[in-house]
Amino acid sequence: MKKNNCLIVSMLFWAWKRKLVFVMRLTFSICLLSVLQSFAISTFSQNSKLSIKQENISVESVIQLIQDQTDYHFMYSGLVVDVKRTVDLNIKRKSVPEILEVVFKNTDVTYKINGQLIALNTVRKNSSAFFQKQNVKISGRVSDSSGSPLPGVTVVIKGTTNGTVTNVDGEYSLTNVSEDATLVFSFVGMKPQEIPVAGKASINVVMAEETFGIDEVVAIGYGTQKKVNVIGSVAQVESDALTAAPVSNVSNSLAARMPGVIVQQRSGEPGNNSAGILIRGKSTLGNNSPLIIVDGIQGRDINSLNAEDIQSISVLKDASAAIYGARAANGVILVTTKEGQINKPISLTYGFYQGYNTPTMLPEMADASTYAQMVREAQGYLGTNEENMLFSESDIEKFKSGEYIWTHPNTDAYKEALAKFSGIDHHSLIIQGGTNVVEYYGSLGTQHEDGIYKNNATSFNRYNYKMNLDFKVNEYINIGLYTNGIKENKVYPTMDTWTIFSSIQNFRPTDFMEWPNGFPGPDVGHGYQPKVMTGFEYGSNKNEMHRSYNTLSANVKVPWIDGLSLSGTYSYDKRYSKNKKFETPYTLYSLDKVAYFAAGYTGKEDGADFLVPTVANIPEPRLTDSFNDYKNISTFLKVDYTKTFNDVHNFSAFIAYESFETDNEGISAFRRYFISDQIPYLFAGGTDQQNISSSVGLDASVNYFGRLSYNYNDTYLLQFTFRRDGSLRFSEESGRWGNFPSIIVGYRPSNQDWWKDNIGFINYFKLKASYGQLGNDLISPFQYLASYKFSGGWVQDGSRNYIPGLVQTGVPNPLITWEVANMYNIGWESQFLNSKMTFDTDFFYERRSNILVKRQASVPDYSGITLPDENFGIVDNKGVELNLGYRDKIGDLYYNINGNFSFARNKIIEYDEPKRNVSWQQRTGYPQGAELVYHAIGVFKDEAHVNSYPHVEGAIPGDLILEDFDEDGKITADDQILLNMTRDPEITYGASFDVEYKNWKLDGLLQGVGRCQNKIYFHLQGLLTNYFQHEAEGRWTVDNINADKPRTVERESAYWRSDYMSDYYYHRMDYLRLKNLRLSYTIPKKVVDTLKMKNAQIYVSGQNLLLIYSANDIMDPETGFSGSEGGVSSYPVMKTYSLGVQVTF
Repeated sequence: MKKNNCLIVSMLFWAWKRKLVFVMRLTFSICLLSVLQSFAISTFSQNSKLSIKQENISVESVIQLIQDQTDYHFMYSGLVVDVKRTVDLNIKRKSVPEILEVVFKNTDVTYKINGQLIALNTVRKNSSAFFQKQNVKISGRVSDSSGSPLPGVTVVIKGTTNGTVTNVDGEYSLTNVSEDATLVFSFVGMKPQEIPVAGKASINVVMAEETFGIDEVVAIGYGTQKKVNVIGSVAQVESDALTAAPVSNVSNSLAARMPGVIVQQRSGEPGNNSAGILIRGKSTLGNNSPLIIVDGIQGRDINSLNAEDIQSISVLKDASAAIYGARAANGVILVTTKEGQINKPISLTYGFYQGYNTPTMLPEMADASTYAQMVREAQGYLGTNEENMLFSESDIEKFKSGEYIWTHPNTDAYKEALAKFSGIDHHSLIIQGGTNVVEYYGSLGTQHEDGIYKNNATSFNRYNYKMNLDFKVNEYINIGLYTNGIKENKVYPTMDTWTIFSSIQNFRPTDFMEWPNGFPGPDVGHGYQPKVMTGFEYGSNKNEMHRSYNTLSANVKVPWIDGLSLSGTYSYDKRYSKNKKFETPYTLYSLDKVAYFAAGYTGKEDGADFLVPTVANIPEPRLTDSFNDYKNISTFLKVDYTKTFNDVHNFSAFIAYESFETDNEGISAFRRYFISDQIPYLFAGGTDQQNISSSVGLDASVNYFGRLSYNYNDTYLLQFTFRRDGSLRFSEESGRWGNFPSIIVGYRPSNQDWWKDNIGFINYFKLKASYGQLGNDLISPFQYLASYKFSGGWVQDGSRNYIPGLVQTGVPNPLITWEVANMYNIGWESQFLNSKMTFDTDFFYERRSNILVKRQASVPDYSGITLPDENFGIVDNKGVELNLGYRDKIGDLYYNINGNFSFARNKIIEYDEPKRNVSWQQRTGYPQGAELVYHAIGVFKDEAHVNSYPHVEGAIPGDLILEDFDEDGKITADDQILLNMTRDPEITYGASFDVEYKNWKLDGLLQGVGRCQNKIYFHLQGLLTNYFQHEAEGRWTVDNINADKPRTVERESAYWRSDYMSDYYYHRMDYLRLKNLRLSYTIPKKVVDTLKMKNAQIYVSGQNLLLIYSANDIMDPETGFSGSEGGVSSYPVMKTYSLGVQVTF
């Protein structure tokens, strides 16, 4: 019967899978038909009316548009008709002849229509002119808006490398210039200009100042603004920066790019190597994760996206995030992906890179002879007799000799278990373009990365597809269809990375990881054998994740009210995952030394016959199967109004409604006692000790919000937002609804004449200030309800049926509600020296209140009473952000340097802390995560030194000296102090640079952090596990009593390794590293044209290339923090070298 049930389940799963494939195929077919239909509806009959609205469009592009959208074909000579000339068109529903009249108005071009053929000509009488080019000499003068000459302006004939540079008087001269050529004038800090020669002999140019970046469009939440009008603290990274690094996760591309955004990669494990992100540090005792919005939808994973698909990433750091209300208190990250481009011919871009990873830094471990010596020392301090020592003096010499290959190895565990390099590669294919009716963007991408182990079971594969379609139904209605699919396959060993790397570090160098005949050596306990546990010998842990992001949007311009529009989106996101962890036993081998030596062997002879097999890991196969299904539905409606009055009063406003609904279900099953390790399916396992569990979750919110923006002549700026959010996480009676207002003001004095007349060298200056009240609902939901769990039950009388018990797991709090963040920000943005230099500053302060914490003072833990969380915690956070940049051009050399610096410090104001015996142990006033430890001030040299200072009972020479902080002559708990730094850096900084010379470009990025520390390691080193080389070098011995490191100990035998934890094991984690470097070469245009391509580039790049400075020499300071061992046993951060190519057709 059970077998039949399994068969039925298998058939149902097979049918469901077939249905899923069918749905996927159907979806793809619909998308394909939509594309084909979009092209079909863009083809009109010859009598159709066309609409073209575009500035600076070439005549050639207009001709192409007409040919694309009608049955007409053009015939003309480029020597006669100037098709490179540009025009500004705003044509609504005009016939082709009417369009041609506009395009060729005030020119000598004529046209003649004969059926489907349109012939273009000129009214010149000398027909030979049609086939001749007249070369002329051009001269002129270039000046700025004040009339002053501009020396150093580059003047180039467009499409060539022929050109010159203006002299000190701003004058230039060019000979042999075709009369139909176009001159391009460019100068750093000025807007470039293109001017057709059109037979002229003299061309004078007045260049306008270009304010760097102010015309850049920035995402600000539910809309965009030109940077010139952005008055919130908003930082943005563009696509080029995101694709500069050869990384698998987008988050790693954000490091050091923006002030106030703390990005650190804690692990290098494929598939789990994304970076942690904090915005302006930590402001709450709870969850500090920022809200991530991808294309307007929350809940999407930024690290599953293909970096090439991202247009920009904006970060809202102050009250500008208040428009997102209840989940914006930790900052908001807005990800905008790429779309099609109107009236752009189709382009196809293929890119790939192939690279290699290697660890940036690994903690050094003691070798065999050093380890043996340290063990002897540790046993000696414990009073062990020579005959009972684990290693003799003779053993140490044998370890050093390397001759006793069967009994005295010198095993380098890292070298045995880890490879020197692992592979990484990436491929992407992008199609993009559009007509005036449809815009399209599609892409395919793959990402692959292997583990660093020699015996490797670790791999990560990601497959991305994306399709964005925007349809222009008519001049009032636009519809968009966006779909994004991701599949991730992760394969790992059955052991987690912390277990693997701690086992590598624990592995004694005096043991064999692999015997000389290739058999695997013994474990370090619990089946942990580093070279075996990294592969498939112990089984496998396979995870498969499918994500589908789908959005339908519509935008309607109300025809009878100028500036009024309606828009909406409906999004349906689906995530499905399955995990299969199959664990199997494996045979390891140890040497029977008694029999080996009894045979007269010395350690040099082959001992293969004396190897004894042992079953390790687990006694029989075991399987855990789990599935999870997640769904997110969101709806968004907005009414938007934008209007300019009298050319100076710029007004925009919107009101909106938004709702989110998520639910997820999961199931997990476990069985052991499998009949074979070749059948990793639940039906093949035994029913004894089996376990089945399931889970369900749901969440929902409804939000009403709006924004009002006004500016007067781009000089006085005002923005007000208000949002009202309702969340299912709180009770309807008390805390479900929250109100979140914000106000931002700005002033640009550089727009005014008095500024230009007196402080003109600062050509752009903007003051800004903001206040906002934001929320945070990142808490466990439904704490306002009583919760229960199954517990021990009883056997019912008579029936002998077991009745499970049900117990309440906690006390509900019906008054629970949002955390509230009151944010203040003031700053400025400025540009100097014709916008060559930029300098921006922000000062911020935040008070986070209503933080959910448990009362510790009112009801201490030892009472046995568990109280619910309550909203009364308070944390302050304040800091400063600076951004400084400079760019210039010297001949053909262009360079740009940008640096940023941030400082953020938090402190606890209130969290119901129990009263301490001494004031210096009060955590109130200290940063979150401050550790309470003893302060180590040195090492006891000798017995006299021990007796001269207060010490822990039993202290001996070589032990750590703990400071008698309260100076009472004793070492007690009152001598512990709070550390004023935590694992999270208070200082972050970065510097980016790029240098361009002709077809070459070099760009790089430096990343640094300061004022942070953490406990790096606390392994139980001793007779069973190896010592870190850091502990071996310079340690206290009877021959080295002036050491700054303590004596060797056996595990926790010393007081400072057990009950008296000190700051000795806490190390500064400050660092500065060369995060990224890329050298690229763009293939010359002549070569590209010959190969029928639009563009081609080859590049070499690297990530985490050089640790320029590190406050510790033990490990990479950026590596993560796992358990009580700090980051020393985490999968190491990887250094990457890659070679790549990008080609556009």
